Amino acid sequence: MVFKRQLLAMSALVSAALVADAAYAQASNTIEELVVTAEKREQSLQDVPVAVSAFTDERRETIGINSVQDLTNFTPGLAYATNNDRIAMRGIGRFTNNRSSEGGVAMYNDGVYTSSVTAFARSTLFIERTEALRGPQGTLYGRNSIGGALNIISKRPTDDFYAEVRGGLANYDNWFTEAAVSGPLVGNIRGRLAGSYSSQGEGYFTNLNPNGKDEGGIGDQWQLEGQLDGSLGDGKLEWWLKADTAEWHNLGRGPGGRTTASYGIRDVTSPLQAALTPNSPAFGQGLATAGSQCQFCFDTDDGNYISLENTGYALNATLHLDNVDVRYIAGYVYYDYRLQTDLDGTSRQAAFNLPVTATSSPLYYPRRNNQYQEEVWWFSNELNFASTHDGPMQWLVGLYQFREGSNYTLSDARHADDPRFENPTLFSTNPATQLVAAAPNPLRRYAYGSASNVSESYAAFGQIDWQFTETLKTTAGLRYTYDRKRSFESARLFCLFTATCPISRVSGRAVDVTAVASPGASSDPSVYLPAYTDPTTGLRHRGLKNNWSGITGTLGLDWQPDPDTLAYAKYTRGYKAGGFNSGTTTLAPNVTTEEETIDAYEVGLKKTFGGQLQANASAFYYDYQDIQIPITGRDPVTDLNVTRFFNMPKARIVGFELETIWQPIEGLQILANYSYLNSELREACCFQDPEDPRGIQDGVVLAGNPTPLPPTGALNQDLKGAKLPSSTPHRVTLNTNYTREFAAGSLTGSVTWVWRDDTYYSIFNRYYNEAKSWQQTDARVLWNDIDDRFTVIGYVKNIFEQEGISGADGTRITTGPNTGFINRTISYVPPRTYGVEVQYRF
Repeated sequence: MVFKRQLLAMSALVSAALVADAAYAQASNTIEELVVTAEKREQSLQDVPVAVSAFTDERRETIGINSVQDLTNFTPGLAYATNNDRIAMRGIGRFTNNRSSEGGVAMYNDGVYTSSVTAFARSTLFIERTEALRGPQGTLYGRNSIGGALNIISKRPTDDFYAEVRGGLANYDNWFTEAAVSGPLVGNIRGRLAGSYSSQGEGYFTNLNPNGKDEGGIGDQWQLEGQLDGSLGDGKLEWWLKADTAEWHNLGRGPGGRTTASYGIRDVTSPLQAALTPNSPAFGQGLATAGSQCQFCFDTDDGNYISLENTGYALNATLHLDNVDVRYIAGYVYYDYRLQTDLDGTSRQAAFNLPVTATSSPLYYPRRNNQYQEEVWWFSNELNFASTHDGPMQWLVGLYQFREGSNYTLSDARHADDPRFENPTLFSTNPATQLVAAAPNPLRRYAYGSASNVSESYAAFGQIDWQFTETLKTTAGLRYTYDRKRSFESARLFCLFTATCPISRVSGRAVDVTAVASPGASSDPSVYLPAYTDPTTGLRHRGLKNNWSGITGTLGLDWQPDPDTLAYAKYTRGYKAGGFNSGTTTLAPNVTTEEETIDAYEVGLKKTFGGQLQANASAFYYDYQDIQIPITGRDPVTDLNVTRFFNMPKARIVGFELETIWQPIEGLQILANYSYLNSELREACCFQDPEDPRGIQDGVVLAGNPTPLPPTGALNQDLKGAKLPSSTPHRVTLNTNYTREFAAGSLTGSVTWVWRDDTYYSIFNRYYNEAKSWQQTDARVLWNDIDDRFTVIGYVKNIFEQEGISGADGTRITTGPNTGFINRTISYVPPRTYGVEVQYRF
């Protein structure tokens, strides 16, 4: 019934938009040509033999794309998990934030590679066009494009003076202001300056703790961008320079969009599977004590605090020679992201007594938090040569260099109120030395893991397009990539009143078990500096280095029997460099992850019918090998959850995607997208699920264990058939927008409906890692005056306030009185939001 009511409401909104006087209709119903640079040349979208979703600033305004989550709604195969700020394309993405591992979707901001998704959430004041290339782009893009590539093309300086101001108000005490000015400066040099500031004062999620703060979207963000461009030698040399900086300060996870937010709802499940939300059984309370049943409420003392600083520079220069263009692209980015996360999920701070046993403390301090940090800087240089002559054969060759440095703190977990962690003792089995003092621990850490990393990448590439008949063209490309990485990791671990830590009862202090938890000597070839402990800090250090290389490329055939039809078939080889288990709190023995490779086969058809209906379809089959997957499990020494990386041998990905635009009458446009994705592991044995160590959940296949099964301890599972994370099997997007022309301007109504299928966010396809299917309906109204100076936009997102989930994660609690329970972190899309925006152009 709810679904029917939503369809009726949508129909009413569409009908209202269609009520118009046809005498005022002036716009043509022919679909406008869209030019993209997907293959590093300007081409019509319908002539590019690649599955591409492209959005101009005008279309983004019309259909309402102003966050990364919105971008995924209109891009088949694209997924974004707000709980960990990761992008995936057709089931391939980044499954970890470890800086020693790479993402699977290459992101470019004006041709400069970036590992940050935040730039894709900028408004149309800054962005001219967004392009999403689906499938491996192993020739022209190369680095980490094994799943696809995303491009941002910024608005450039104008020939004539231009200025614009914008402002908006929305519920949740949300407001923003933006401004831009552009035009000629000196000679043929032009400039552009743009800036924005936004603030949200009320959160989507209510903190029931009277001393705590609400979360979800709360905070301030600002950004500033300046550009210069010009030419020399009568236009022979064209150059463009951009500098930009931005900051975010938020409560709640997930920079990624003006309206994107997520929050972990604590769903602690009892042995009877009785889910109590969000904070029960609370630490020190009985199982029968119910927590708050409010789905958008939480009760904690330590919040999730976010700060982000991002500064970047980009340079493009093109030299036009006879029959060839020489293009140079360079960029530098500094990125500093910090996140404090509440780990205990409660508002309880005072210590309480527990039953005294041989392995438990009579006093428990519940307050715990983690300090996560990524401080990263990178720069890149690319030089390419592209043919510009007429003729059946066109070519492009180039060289590429990339270098990234990072200081990465994965885990800085603290018992903030427990003084027993301040002056720990050293672990010893000798009673005479059990009370020897370890290095001090003033921040009361109980787990720390960090790494300083350097990643370098070098590549040479080339592609040839040969039009050997009037209707047939073949494409062949090849790229060689060499990657080199170094990492210097640091770790420290403590235990207190666990089965492996009985001497803490003698000392009354935490015990430093760093050396015990470390594997010592390692035969892994990546270890060039064996593990050692710094006696002044207590940190255990180790040095890692290795290199990888790969040959990638593409071979395709295009058939274009008429200007409105393009059919293509292609094979693409993709590659992603290996990495390290760096920064793990136990200096894991399995150090190296090998490179990923993919063999991708795709066929596609792009067809325009009478200029009014455009349909682009693609079908693909991937043979995906050695997928780098992190698995978190219990460390037997420290009783802590630690993450290690593995190469899953093989996965198969099959899919179909359809994008359509229909303009049946003047002013009316209907967009309909559908995507099907079946991505599953074909070889993946044998691994342990830390949330289900004995494998008792439905569907578990135990494998690789001793016979008979041991009565205690974790058991291995065969994951064959498991879906890859963030792989939504079915997704449908419908948008209807209608523009009515008046003598004084135009009025546009736009309605969007999105439905997403059940989605798992872990290779362990269990209920605690699953987001159930959900749908969302949005509506917009835009008024433009006849001179295109004024634009007024009114909008409502998530009209029916569906509890859509954009990420789910389960963690088995291994410390405190609730040991053994499942702690679920659910990331919801924002509830109903509505507001108005005004734009004025000078």
